[in-house]
Amino acid sequence: MVKNFLKRTLCIALSFAMMTGTVMVGAKTKTESIHSKLPAITASQRVRAKQAKASAEAVQLNATNVYTLSDFDTLSNKWQANQEMMLYQGYSDANEYVKVGTIRVGIDGTVVIPYATKVAGVDGGRLKLCYNGNPAMTLSQTNNGKMIWAGAVKAGTYALYLETACENANTPVVAAFGAAVISSQNNRTFGGNNVIASASTGAATYQQFKVSKRGVAAIAVYKENSAGNVSSVTYSVQKLSGKTWKTVATGLAGATKNNYVVTTGLAAGTYRVVANAASGEILYFINANQKASDSYGTSKKKAKEIKRKKSKKQVFLSNESTSKTHWYKIKVKKTGMTYIDITGLGNKSKISVTVTGAARLKNKTISKGFRIYGKAKKGTYYIKIKKGSKGTSGYQVKYTK
Repeated sequence: MVKNFLKRTLCIALSFAMMTGTVMVGAKTKTESIHSKLPAITASQRVRAKQAKASAEAVQLNATNVYTLSDFDTLSNKWQANQEMMLYQGYSDANEYVKVGTIRVGIDGTVVIPYATKVAGVDGGRLKLCYNGNPAMTLSQTNNGKMIWAGAVKAGTYALYLETACENANTPVVAAFGAAVISSQNNRTFGGNNVIASASTGAATYQQFKVSKRGVAAIAVYKENSAGNVSSVTYSVQKLSGKTWKTVATGLAGATKNNYVVTTGLAAGTYRVVANAASGEILYFINANQKASDSYGTSKKKAKEIKRKKSKKQVFLSNESTSKTHWYKIKVKKTGMTYIDITGLGNKSKISVTVTGAARLKNKTISKGFRIYGKAKKGTYYIKIKKGSKGTSGYQVKYTK
């Protein structure tokens, strides 16, 4: 399941002798995301203050490079240790677009800049991100007055300007801002708690994961846009065969809001998820593999025995047909009540089960599956498990009693 991360709000406090106030920036309470991972930082914590008479003396900030959501791990204080909040205080010339800072972007990706401003003592002056320090050359960006979100940004140095020119000279301007760049790099490996945050360029995004032993891959892929809206993504899974990637599952997508996990049965190997999103949107990739590779029989004659109070876990591979069957058997040593429990592994485990032997057994629903039971005569009973749908992943069969 998708791990719940701490929800935090970035708070930039501007406090001066003549101008006081606090501005809340980038709050979001949905599923884990870049927005929800920003921790609380005040102006007195890791803010380099600089006062300038002219906007040409704007301060410079290195954007934090973000590859995974662990880069926002508030428990390890990693964001606070690496992120620097900048503070600009200056005065404008007449009819000037004040340059409050420059942002050095170290990797290609989507740049997110939370900020707060005061112009002539009034909150709410908007900033814009520009090329080459030229206010007339603005990057394509979304700006809600609290956060700049610019997609498909190349590594380099960019400038932050007031969006509106100050009409009068000596207008006091104050700005506090941070910056992060979410990498658009492909072919990274995700798994466990390593949740990859990947900036879409508008082309296919693909990230890799490994399956060490045949089992259920519990994958979640979803996206976030500049408004902080999170939604599902339709994606495919490909397996590396030699030097070629071959598709083994298509049309996958999480159906439940805030829980986008999809399970699929995969053999051991190297895989990648291929997903699409609009340029600038952030894709998140999560995977938690569950091993399920006990032996099974391919026919009644080759049925694998399950001992009393023991179980077998197995999966149907994503590219196997719905006619695929697995065979097991139990040996009842004396007549008496017998229970065989079948439960699903993953959130898609539609299977059909047939038990044959010396007695007719009943079935009933139990937690996460069903039970086949009844007074069984001494003898051998065969259990045939058939893949019930294309999306079926895994199951456990247990000779309970």
